[in-house]
Amino acid sequence: MAPRQVVVKVMTVSKPADVVFDFFSDVKNMEIGGAIKSVTKGEDNWWNIEHTVTGKGKMKFKRVYEYGILDHKFVGAGLKWKVYVRVVPNDEGSTTTWTFMRPDGLTDDQFQEQLKGFNIEVNNWKRYLEEN
Repeated sequence: MAPRQVVVKVMTVSKPADVVFDFFSDVKNMEIGGAIKSVTKGEDNWWNIEHTVTGKGKMKFKRVYEYGILDHKFVGAGLKWKVYVRVVPNDEGSTTTWTFMRPDGLTDDQFQEQLKGFNIEVNNWKRYLEEN
C-alpha cells in the first residue's frame, strides 16, 4: 500500500514548550481555535465534541510530557483521523507541529479542503497564547 497524503501545520510562539503543552493538554482549550465547541468528558478517556465542519465527534489523546507528544484520534462524520502532534522547545519559545494523514473516506482533494480551516484555529491559538 502506498503512503497516504500528509499535511503538516506549524505554530511557533514566544511561550515555552511546557506552557504550550499544558495549554493543549486541557482539551477545553481546543475551543479557543473556533472549530471545536462543547467539549465534554466521555467514556474510556474519550472527549465528546461538536465540530463546525464534521458535527458531533469525539477525541482521545495520548500525552507524553517528556517528549512533547500530544497525539490524538478524532472520530466524526464517518471518518477516523490520527493526528500526530509535537511541542518542542525553540529558544525562548516553542514550535508545535500537527501531522495529519489522509483518513480513509477522503480523496486527496477533499483532505486538503477539510484542513483549510485549521489555519484559522492555529492563528486563534497562537493569538491567545501570545496575549496570555
